[in-house]
This record gives sequence, C-alpha cells and structure tokens, in this order.
Amino acid sequence: MPRALIRLGVAFLALWGLVTVAAAFALPSLLLASGTPQRTEPERAAILERLRAPDSTWTEARIPSGGGAELHLHLLHRRAAKGVAILLHGFGDDAFGTAPRANDLPEWDALVFTFRGRDEHPEVPCTLGGWERTDVVAAVRYLEAQGVPRSRIVLVASSMGAGIALLALSDLERSGAKLGGALLESPFEDLGAAARDHVRGTVGAVEWVLRPGEYLAMARAGQLARFDPSRVSPLEASRGLRTPLALLAGDADTITPIGGVRKIAQQGYPLTIVRGANHLEAGARVPGGFRAWSSRWLAAWGF
Repeated sequence: MPRALIRLGVAFLALWGLVTVAAAFALPSLLLASGTPQRTEPERAAILERLRAPDSTWTEARIPSGGGAELHLHLLHRRAAKGVAILLHGFGDDAFGTAPRANDLPEWDALVFTFRGRDEHPEVPCTLGGWERTDVVAAVRYLEAQGVPRSRIVLVASSMGAGIALLALSDLERSGAKLGGALLESPFEDLGAAARDHVRGTVGAVEWVLRPGEYLAMARAGQLARFDPSRVSPLEASRGLRTPLALLAGDADTITPIGGVRKIAQQGYPLTIVRGANHLEAGARVPGGFRAWSSRWLAAWGF
C-alpha cells in the first residue's frame, strides 16, 4: 500500500478519534444544561391568569421529588371537572409554555410544573427522563393524597414530556393501579435515539461519524447527573402498560422521527399520523385540532 494512503488513513483515524473525544465532552452539556424560557414572575402570573375563567381558581404547592428536586405545582380547579390532566412540557420548555394546553381540555382540572423545578433552578441538570420520571410519579401521588383517584388522572404530554410520561407510567403501574389515560404527542424512542436525532439535525447525514462519541457522551452524562441512560427508554417502558394510551405524530417530524413513534405504537396503542406535520405541529393540524382529537379518546375511555 502506498505510504501516502497509509498516512491518509492514519490522519483520518486520528481526526476521527479527536472528533469522538470532543463529542463525548461537548454533547452532555447540550442535554444536561438545556435552557428554559426566561420569564419574569409577572409574565408567569399573566399566563396563568389568562387561563382562569371566572368560575375557576389556581392553587399552588411545593413538593419534593427524586434526587432532591423540589417541584412548584400550579393546579387549575374548574367547576364539575371530570378529573385532573397533568400537562407535561417538552425539551427546553417549562410549565408556563405548556399551560395553555388546558384550553383544549375545558372539562378538566389542569396541573402543571416544570421538570426538576428548572425554571427556578436552571443549574439542575435535564436528563430526559432519568430523574424527570420521578417528578411525574410525585405529582400523581400528590393528587392521590388530595383525594383524586388514579382513574381520574390523565397525562397530556408532548415530545420529551411524552417520553417521560411512558417512563413514569411504567414506574407507577409497578406499584399500583393504572391511570385514567395518556394523550401523547411525538414521544421519543429512547435516550440513544434522541441523541442521534439531535446530532443528525445539527450536522446532517455525517452524524454516523460521531456515533462513538454519542455513546461515550451518554455514559458521561449519566455519571455527571447520577442516572442510568440505558433505563431512559420510553419504548421499553411502553411494553405491557395497562393505562389506555393514544399517540399523535407528524410524518415529517425531524426531531422525534415517526419511526420511533411507530415502534411505541406497535406495542398495541392507537397512533394518529398527520401527513406533512413537523415536530409538534400535529396537535394543531389534526382534523378538529387537539381538542377534538383528545375529546374523542377521552370519551372512548369513559370520560
């Protein structure tokens, strides 16, 4: 083999090694240190006030969650509500970004919180479910302590929140009864797939070059934030759930591609696909909007 080709091969391997190491150190920060919207207290209060009808009220509570986190719960009480919808936000969002979804569920009380309390404590790492699953469990147990049975609690979630909902349902059902239902838009498949999709959306088709760095980055993120990345698998968590689920997704989604959502749906859950919809566009573009879609499934579940 000509020396020039050998040198070229060695240079390529050296460059690949450097890129892999760089990815292993750079990628964890994209996950663990993801930002949340910068909102003032008056802005947060205004968002909640716009959702409050004359016959409804907001109450607040602070509860502990796993890993030492504290959750700031906001609960909208409505007259003659059918139950409580726990609204779970996506990556980079917070409680106040997802709270307007309560408008699509006018017959339900609504509970919102920011995962890990990161809107007030942004230094707390985001783990895409490694710890956030305990937040949902804590919220459900809080409602139970207030006299709300699990059969009257539904999870309404999108993207990261939808994946976390599946993780939490798996944990909850191992220790108790099923919930009333879960309406999930574009859940991610697992942490590895989420990392690949994120990197692919940034660098394009050459993402495979960074694959070894992605594996190293997940392991390092787990060490830094004290969680097991291999357990962050909504797909695995979805197997055998008793809580009724309905899935919604767009077939043009580049953030949580339809292939991963289909794998979850193959565990026996109905999936509505909106043609041409990109990430989190399906809820607005499904016929009748999210309110009509969710009402149909809630009625099917006896609500």
